[in-house]
Amino acid sequence: MHLALGQIPTTLGNVGENLKSIEKAIEEAKNKSKEYIDLIAFPELFITGYNLRDNYHSVSELIPGSDTAQEGLLILAEKHDITILTGIVERSNKSLFNSAIMIGPEGYLGHCRKQYLPNFGPFEEKTYFGEGNGTNIFKTKFGNIGVQICYDLFFPDVSMELAQKGADIIINLAASPTTSRPLFHRVLPARAIETTCYYAFVNNVGTQGNLVFAGESCIFDPRGKVMGEIDKFEEGVLTCEIPLENVEKYRDARPVLRDSMNRD
Repeated sequence: MHLALGQIPTTLGNVGENLKSIEKAIEEAKNKSKEYIDLIAFPELFITGYNLRDNYHSVSELIPGSDTAQEGLLILAEKHDITILTGIVERSNKSLFNSAIMIGPEGYLGHCRKQYLPNFGPFEEKTYFGEGNGTNIFKTKFGNIGVQICYDLFFPDVSMELAQKGADIIINLAASPTTSRPLFHRVLPARAIETTCYYAFVNNVGTQGNLVFAGESCIFDPRGKVMGEIDKFEEGVLTCEIPLENVEKYRDARPVLRDSMNRD
């Protein structure tokens, strides 16, 4: 599997501009890699912007659907023959959810909702969003992808459940400001080791309102070793070959996942 992470600024509330940014990132990824890129991932709420507060509803979409964001993502996926994973504001009945959606050339592949909503410091997510209530594995032709959103990282059961359900790689879509940076980068390699999954972290970069995002997107192998990273405050795209066929070797050597499932 060949994975790309798009660490690029978002334009608050402007889905059209963010679709253009996604296409530029896809083109950059294809130019950087000699190999076919299977999947490109973007940060939490990237397609709409994170710090929208009272304006979330105006950019929300029913999922699956054919509104602006999803239609635009499908057009890009078909045009570039690539699968796209990004954060999006989901509307369901009278509630909004901080969600992630995956769309490939074949169409909608699935979505999931953020389970744990921070409501401290600069975060007010419980004011605007409902809580998700389960994990979802995206079963693709290039591998089983577990997806979680930002703060979910700090609850080990979320990552472990994704691994137990069959994830070979877990991708965390984040909007982690500079104040949270040290905590994420201490926990990420631990989650990779605990689950014996490859682990990718794609974070916002730039300024949104009063929040400053440093990026520092990165990828770890199942032993917690860094496979690739983007420097803080740097805009760009990371491409990396993820040898998912090696997951079983890691798990045979250190059967943490097996033992987590066999405990009485």
